[in-house]
Amino acid sequence: MTVFPIRLQTHAWNPLGGRRALLLHGLSADGGTMWRTASFLAGHGWTAIAPDLRSHGRSPTADDHRLDAFVADIGLLGDSWDLIVAHSFGGTIAAELLAGDLVAPAVLIDPLLTLDRAGAEWLRPRLHAKCGTLEAEQLQRDNPSWSPRDVHRRVLAAAQMTPDVVDAIIDDNVPLAVANRSAAWSAPVVVLAVDRQDGGAVTPDDVAVLQRRSSIVVIEAGTGHSVHCERPELVVEAIRQVVTI
Repeated sequence: MTVFPIRLQTHAWNPLGGRRALLLHGLSADGGTMWRTASFLAGHGWTAIAPDLRSHGRSPTADDHRLDAFVADIGLLGDSWDLIVAHSFGGTIAAELLAGDLVAPAVLIDPLLTLDRAGAEWLRPRLHAKCGTLEAEQLQRDNPSWSPRDVHRRVLAAAQMTPDVVDAIIDDNVPLAVANRSAAWSAPVVVLAVDRQDGGAVTPDDVAVLQRRSSIVVIEAGTGHSVHCERPELVVEAIRQVVTI
């Protein structure tokens, strides 16, 4: 099957800024959910670009959801980046980009790097539940440390996501095993790994592989998968480890 790219809807903060940062959201989210990290970078003179991935947000719906297709889409945005910040499935895409021709410091927020079929079937209904209509009040109760803006951005993103896209991404990419791609990374990378009991995506085997090419920050218990919403200061700290702000 031939891979052809899609022109993505993008969100831009401080588009006339200096250094350029690429922000990649996770599955069933959209570029707008990266607003907090983007605003921090824009406030320090950076241009921050956060695309809606294919079949997410306001980007076109696709029939191909293989990892190579997501990578091809990002390639259309250029290859001159001074920083990548990527969450969850966005971290999967970033791992592939960094193993290719793209050289940039990166922060990967609890990236999804390994997923077998049993894990996928456990995850599938949980991702389905994040599609369509979400109740803001319930989401806030489930995530009391999120700001109201994070909650409402997530509600808006979910409204544009459908379960069939979740199924396609899982079915087109599982089994997923991209941690070993870190062997080809050539720029500094910090990985923020959430405790597995709190829904963390990074496995112990991933950590063993990643430690050869990146700095691993294992976040204490009690912080969930969406670190950029729950503990944004940890993302800022990680950014400062790989670039000068």
